[in-house]
Amino acid sequence: MINIVDSVADLTAMRDREELEIAVALVAANLSGTSRGTVWRLARHFGELRLHERARLSDSRVEIADLPADLADLPPLDSRPELRACYDSQMPAGPANPLRGGRRAHVFPLMGPSGIAGFLEICGAAPLRDDQRQLVCGFLRIYHNHLNILDYGENDELTGLLNRKTFDASFAHLTRIEQPNRPCAIPFVRVERRRPVGADQPRWLAVLDIDFFKRVNDRFGHSCGDETLVLLARLMRASFRESDRLFRCGGEEFVAILEPTEAQHAGAVLERFRAAVEAYAFPGAGHVTVSVGYTRVASDDDGLAAFRRADEALYAAKRRGRNQVVCFEELGSADASEPLTDAKAGSWLPGDHTLLNPALIG
Repeated sequence: MINIVDSVADLTAMRDREELEIAVALVAANLSGTSRGTVWRLARHFGELRLHERARLSDSRVEIADLPADLADLPPLDSRPELRACYDSQMPAGPANPLRGGRRAHVFPLMGPSGIAGFLEICGAAPLRDDQRQLVCGFLRIYHNHLNILDYGENDELTGLLNRKTFDASFAHLTRIEQPNRPCAIPFVRVERRRPVGADQPRWLAVLDIDFFKRVNDRFGHSCGDETLVLLARLMRASFRESDRLFRCGGEEFVAILEPTEAQHAGAVLERFRAAVEAYAFPGAGHVTVSVGYTRVASDDDGLAAFRRADEALYAAKRRGRNQVVCFEELGSADASEPLTDAKAGSWLPGDHTLLNPALIG
């Protein structure tokens, strides 16, 4: 009992989601008396559910793997009947037929904000006893409640995207992802399942801003403005990859951190999003447009410097007439900052509450 209480105390003290997923596999395996466990995450690829093996525990060795660059590389959910059965019933499944080596698998659903987000699979030589299944289910409820608390503090209340408070930590985590020896409460091995990332495939940071958003609020009311922000967030989720990180920084300004890709592809993704917004008829507000500025993220970059560069590119897009996508690395001397005349408060800086540019623009 003391070990269980200690495990719960350790889990609820964690804030890093990567470490939480490791802890879930470790503690659940311990509670069930086994040494093997897998945390699966569901990913959606063109409407089909795919399985991402996020964390694996095998004889006290913990492995973590990130999403591959192409979700088509992931196996479909239907390739694992026991996981599919758990998804359909939203209840624990197994054990069914013994796996290779005579082990038996028990599958438990991992719940997310809108249903099942993944699974915990525990493998052992013998079926779990009823008390062991109940312990694991109770522990997973605590894990789910803890994630809800983290989501409440890290997500924007209106749109559900990540909020500005989490930008610095998210940026730091993503730029140190290739550093396997970073400090961690639980030692693990990172298994690289992505295609090799070359020098021409850096991450990209984009700042997105709704053009003349103040007019939407003034003409149609703030409730219509809020609805426009919510629908824009949905368009973002539909336009970017599941592994990209999307933030609402406040007001009508959003940020996207793109996974490693070529410069041409990064520009094409952002242009596709811009065109999708332009073509979409927002209820009440009608058609609105966005301006986008983006920049290449260096391996030793920091969030503030990258944000400043992307924001400068955003201002250039505004000066050029709005409803455009501009890359900082392609800016010329003619794009140097100059006073602007339309209405918009200056941009937010991560970790700061000051304005980047006191000029009022739209």
